[in-house]
Amino acid sequence: IGPMTSLRLLLQHFASIPSCSAFVPSLSESTRPAVPRPLSASTCHTAHQSSWSAADWSAALRTQPLVAPIAIVDTIGPLPLPSPAGILYKAGPARFENEGSGTREGTPYAHWLEGDGAISRLQLNPEAGPGEPAATFAFRFVETDLQLSEREEGKILARGTFGTNKDEGRNAFDFKLKNPCNTNAAAVGDTLLALSEVGLPHRLDPDTLAPQGVETFGGRLVDGAPAATLGPVLGAALDPALGFGDAVCAHLHEMDGRHAFVAMRQNAITSATCLRLLELDSKSGDIVSETESVLENTGFPPHDWAITPSYAAFVATPAGGDLTPFLLGSKGPAECISFQRDVEAIVHIVPRAGCKVEAISVPLPVALHPVHFANAWEVKGNAGEGDVPALEIFATCWDDATVRRMGTTGESLLGSWAKVSGGDFGGVPTQRLMRISTGKEPAVEEAVPGLGHVDYVKCHPRYTGRRSRYVWGSIAAAAGNEPAPLAPPQSFCRLDLHTKQKVDEWFAGERRFVDDFVLIEKDTETDAGSNNTPEDQAWLVAPVFDAETNTSSFVVLDGQNLSAGPIFEVRLSSHIPWGLHGTYTRIK
Repeated sequence: IGPMTSLRLLLQHFASIPSCSAFVPSLSESTRPAVPRPLSASTCHTAHQSSWSAADWSAALRTQPLVAPIAIVDTIGPLPLPSPAGILYKAGPARFENEGSGTREGTPYAHWLEGDGAISRLQLNPEAGPGEPAATFAFRFVETDLQLSEREEGKILARGTFGTNKDEGRNAFDFKLKNPCNTNAAAVGDTLLALSEVGLPHRLDPDTLAPQGVETFGGRLVDGAPAATLGPVLGAALDPALGFGDAVCAHLHEMDGRHAFVAMRQNAITSATCLRLLELDSKSGDIVSETESVLENTGFPPHDWAITPSYAAFVATPAGGDLTPFLLGSKGPAECISFQRDVEAIVHIVPRAGCKVEAISVPLPVALHPVHFANAWEVKGNAGEGDVPALEIFATCWDDATVRRMGTTGESLLGSWAKVSGGDFGGVPTQRLMRISTGKEPAVEEAVPGLGHVDYVKCHPRYTGRRSRYVWGSIAAAAGNEPAPLAPPQSFCRLDLHTKQKVDEWFAGERRFVDDFVLIEKDTETDAGSNNTPEDQAWLVAPVFDAETNTSSFVVLDGQNLSAGPIFEVRLSSHIPWGLHGTYTRIK
């Protein structure tokens, strides 16, 4: 038990998502209107709060009971050409309480992020012939063995990272944590992976979404709590006895025909993160390279990171905490973590396979807490002393003042969000798009001053790891040119890193909330192996929840002209709870 007192076993993703500690019951199908409202081009809105209510936001976080399959009600508009046929896989929490059994009432989960994961599968067929559907849709819960057992017994059988405890039995000194498989979904080779940083990915059939067991990447990884004690040699016997194993970062990156995953363990003695960068051939799913590294003094593993042709980059401000409440069973591990006092952020630069440079840590002049990364690239001729790689990194972050204040007060990283599920965002830290530079003179600055709160930032998929001009993201409704407030996201925007301005935006409409999106490269005349694809030539695909009808739609927007509104819309018969991340896979 001793080493557990310094265990940093948590997900960094809790730093980007509101806490929803009290969930309302799911809507009954009988009260759900059958016809979704039509979406339109961007319209002006004059006040922040008038475009949504607390009840609207709570409705977006309701359980999906799946009393009937979610079906496509209608499609509006033709699928745009040129456009690749493919499948959008998207993950998210979708059941927020144990259903109970018999006369026993169900138990709400402590946090929205502990919700049981479900996968949406939207297949787009732009060249569908007469009588063939332009789109097909499926939605299914990730049926892990634990989730099936909990549903069968009507009990919570494992603790959660964010505060949920078992219904029966001892919680103290029980370190097994439930893996909800609710954070991302990615198809690699002939399988689909459902990811969450609590443990290893779960394999799913990419067509039916049926479960196929835990993914260990050819036996390289061990299923268990993502922690380590004495290292790979001395800890080989102790770690399994404590139930320790590996986890895989929910964010992966695709570049040059490879899918790159980060496997990780948190050292319970040194508080360092032990990483293993696994690169898989995107078509076959075979592992083509493996790189190990250690990120010192991180406090907890990363949720997101950036990739370039030569490096993987991680940004962290050291954190710590007293895990005694977790050991005694009164709190989840994520509730026990806070930032260290008076420390600055560090960029950890890890070489990819074939790169001859050693891993290095670059101190930054300010404290930062990164949430999601838009892009990063290498800057030639600007290396620092000792050939420190010069990188330009763009990520949404909590700023210096916020992180230092939390370090001074000892505030938990989850402590601000108890009221968010009810629509109160007053205590949530603002996320700003930051430009982080390493090399001769490490520096940090706001990439788009005056933008306000932004999240889910992405670059054109062909430009991953390469110098780019545009970033797309999601923001709340703002009046005129005012900064986007801290509120549920209702708009998609395109940002120009050269002019440092927001250049395009689509507002989904009152009582509607946008979700995380994927960018799909348009098929153009550009040679398939060329990097000269125009950077704004992309389609944006995402779900939109409508609180008035309690239904969801998937929309396709032109990344070059968001304000024109949806070119294609898939209207669903029910709602998909506000969710997390996804990926798009082409169909040849």
